[in-house]
Amino acid sequence: MSNKKELSKEFKKFKLLTIIELAAACIFTLLNISFHADISLLAFPLALIYLALICWFIFKKLILDTDGRRLYVAIKLNEYLPYFLFITFIIRRAGNSGTPFIVDVFAVISWFVIFVLAYLNSRVLYPAKNAKLVEGWKFVPVERKFKGAARIIFEAVDWVDAFFWSIFTVLIFQIFLLQLYEIPSESMVPTFLIKDRVFVSKIDCGPKFPLTEVGLPDFRKYKRGDTIVLRNPHYSLDRKSEVKTVTSQLIYMFSLMTVNLNKDADGELKADPLVKRITGLPGEQLVMQDGTLYRRTASSDVFEPVTADNKYATWNLNSVNPKLKPSIHYFPFTAEKYQQMLDFEEERRNYDLTAAEYQANELIIQLKKLINLKKDATAFTKPSVFEYNLFNNCNTIAKDLMTKEGGLEWFSDFITSWIPSKSQIRDIYSEANYRLNVMAKLTFGKMLVEYVSLYSNGISDKDWANDSVLLDLYDEAELLTWYIQNLLDERNMPVFPANDAQGNPQYIPENCYFMMGDNRFNSLDLRHSYKQKETALSADDPLSITYYSMMAPQYINKKYIVGKPVFRFWPLGRLGKV
Repeated sequence: MSNKKELSKEFKKFKLLTIIELAAACIFTLLNISFHADISLLAFPLALIYLALICWFIFKKLILDTDGRRLYVAIKLNEYLPYFLFITFIIRRAGNSGTPFIVDVFAVISWFVIFVLAYLNSRVLYPAKNAKLVEGWKFVPVERKFKGAARIIFEAVDWVDAFFWSIFTVLIFQIFLLQLYEIPSESMVPTFLIKDRVFVSKIDCGPKFPLTEVGLPDFRKYKRGDTIVLRNPHYSLDRKSEVKTVTSQLIYMFSLMTVNLNKDADGELKADPLVKRITGLPGEQLVMQDGTLYRRTASSDVFEPVTADNKYATWNLNSVNPKLKPSIHYFPFTAEKYQQMLDFEEERRNYDLTAAEYQANELIIQLKKLINLKKDATAFTKPSVFEYNLFNNCNTIAKDLMTKEGGLEWFSDFITSWIPSKSQIRDIYSEANYRLNVMAKLTFGKMLVEYVSLYSNGISDKDWANDSVLLDLYDEAELLTWYIQNLLDERNMPVFPANDAQGNPQYIPENCYFMMGDNRFNSLDLRHSYKQKETALSADDPLSITYYSMMAPQYINKKYIVGKPVFRFWPLGRLGKV
């Protein structure tokens, strides 16, 4: 009698937990109902069919009929229940319209109940655990012994089962707990090299159920210097894009990482997610000049250097650990070129604007003396002031200026348009670019006057290559072009967030952060856009020289932080905590 009483308790407990599990599955299935004519319509019938199978094999056969002849089928159906419903959860939200937050909340709660109970109920059904549970059943499950072809089929099915079980387990694991991440670029050298593999902790970064705002709370407190993995804000993060991202991740997993559909509009694999370092915190306004990051807050209107940033920012790869150098693919420039950049920045900082004003007016006087040729009726066409075009077309501009009406007037306006704002007070970034603009203008002006002088003196263009003045000016122009077109946007950053229209400072909002890569000359990060646009070097000069800029700093909300790299497990020589 005691055995039957004990059996009754085991069976009643299993029955109760199964009923709760199936009730939660019913609620979950009903929450999958969609009235939109898109893929979300599939979620409810798929969940309903699976639920019907579960009810038949577990509730009808095992609980009502105590028939254990299809026990293995019941176990497998029950084990896969939470994972199959997880897929329908995504399908329901993959349509043109999402679901209300409250629906997501109840769906997640019911799924979690299913996940826990499916695990517990499946465990007690296995032969090693079910001895007491199956006593007294009408049909006690008997372990079958397969032979021959049946054995081969059974083993194949078992391997397929193990495969899908591992896929689903890894999928859930990496959504909520820990993800493996392979470093795709050199933006974080020397902290990370290409192909470094790291464990990324997600559980304390507020992981969410796919396509919802429901998930675990964000326990982590982020600070400056933290390396983090984040969604790439340069790509659209709207619902349609998120659906594509989640779908591609599922396909990537089920194809054993052989099919990756996470591509951009050009068919290229998306650089998403990214690994960067937090360099700006809530309540700060930033600016970066000549490789130094500055910050100020509401409590102080003075920009001060962020000394902590110097610990991570790498500008000169030639100075990194020699052991790492063979593994670095791209060095932006040699040690000599790096020093040349530093010397140029020093020259710009010490540039004498008063002397430059005098030189600008002298160039106008020289040009007036040189231009005595008869002009035709053709009007002078204002040339492009794009920095590269200005130097590259200087010869043509000089010829047009000598022979067409209005050329001298344009030059006079262009070479002096910066002077009225010479004494204006500017931030460190704007002042640096203002001086850079003047330096480029004066170099162009000297070059143009030299060309006009050569034309006026009848010197053949074959002899221009021997003109030492022109050669020196082209060296200056080449240096200016190198810095403006290649280094300016990597080395510096305007005040960010920008002041409002009245000039009042704006600050990074609460729960938002600014990130950069450690390898500053090889990092497309939150400083940049993925598209170039022609931009004036100085906003204080109405006729400023322009250049192609990718500068578009932005911050991101912490909800787009995916996780934090915590441990590098490959290569073994760099094994260790991040």
